[in-house]
Amino acid sequence: MSTTKKINDGLIKLTRENISQGHLGETIRNIPGSDKVLSDEDLVRERRKIIPDNGIGEDIYIFAYGSLLWNPTVEYEKQCIAKIFGFHRSFCMKTKLGRGSFENPGLMLGLDKGGSCKGSAFKLKKNTAIKNIDILFRREMVTGAYKPKLLKTKLESEKTVLSLAFTADKKHKNYFPKSTPKIKADLISKAHGFLGSCEEYLNNTLESLSELNIIDNEMNSISYFLKKNK
Repeated sequence: MSTTKKINDGLIKLTRENISQGHLGETIRNIPGSDKVLSDEDLVRERRKIIPDNGIGEDIYIFAYGSLLWNPTVEYEKQCIAKIFGFHRSFCMKTKLGRGSFENPGLMLGLDKGGSCKGSAFKLKKNTAIKNIDILFRREMVTGAYKPKLLKTKLESEKTVLSLAFTADKKHKNYFPKSTPKIKADLISKAHGFLGSCEEYLNNTLESLSELNIIDNEMNSISYFLKKNK
């Protein structure tokens, strides 16, 4: 089962080309007071900590739970419904960049500890897997806000594979502890940055989850409060 692919509405389009050419990192670097942008060498070093240059000896999957569902920016063989255990999807990372500002910070999704999460697994092509993973690191790890992990993932076929997933780093300054859907909705409603609005990010993700017949109670609650406040 696949999801409809979309491009963000912001001034900077989150495309494979823009990421590969360093436009995302350059944009962040040019914002006064922004977080440190990791160099390509730093990013490759971080990737090698969990995935060496010669791979992991088996197919590599990407676990998508947020914007990767509708804008993966990687080349893949197939997409299928998948589930991980020990982490759940949550708006738990504050952002003053991309989809927020210093005046009105927004929230981004992360995999927080506890529970389980249903999403999609993208199976990467063997001959271009590492290249695509490096592009993904330039996108998701540009400021080092997440902790990439290889997680056991159950596919809809009941097969268990390893997938790369970007989990929340509770020690990072942008980690946003547990809060109510109402408070999260208030932050999301005001947040906008060079990639677009937080509300667009939420709505596109909810549409993808709906296409996969996945219900996320927290996201539905946040959406309810957003509509109620309009």
